[in-house]
Amino acid sequence: MSSSNRTGWALLLLRVAVGGAAILQGFTALRAAHGAITFANVGHWGLELGVMIAGAFVLVGLWLPITAGALAILLGWPLVHGWLHGAGALSQPDRLFRLLAALASAVGGAGKWGMGK
Repeated sequence: MSSSNRTGWALLLLRVAVGGAAILQGFTALRAAHGAITFANVGHWGLELGVMIAGAFVLVGLWLPITAGALAILLGWPLVHGWLHGAGALSQPDRLFRLLAALASAVGGAGKWGMGK
């Protein structure tokens, strides 16, 4: 297999993993949403909906540098917020991993099987 094919497959698998995980995270959070309609709840639901939409764009490879960058911001904000309020640097390794994977996807691009060429 040529290097170009391996890179294409690697970027495709990275897109599927990052986009699929983002969609699943957003869907799980929205499915479990309950409570009064307050500004804080609407903000949280909007954040999770944004994660789902950006995840879907990443999954299909549409405008990948922009959408994966937006996904990194959406996924990274709770992590950075925790750091600003005294959480340890590795207190949430799952969030850190998702943030780094989204950044890798933004840098890597859509590859040869992405929709947004």
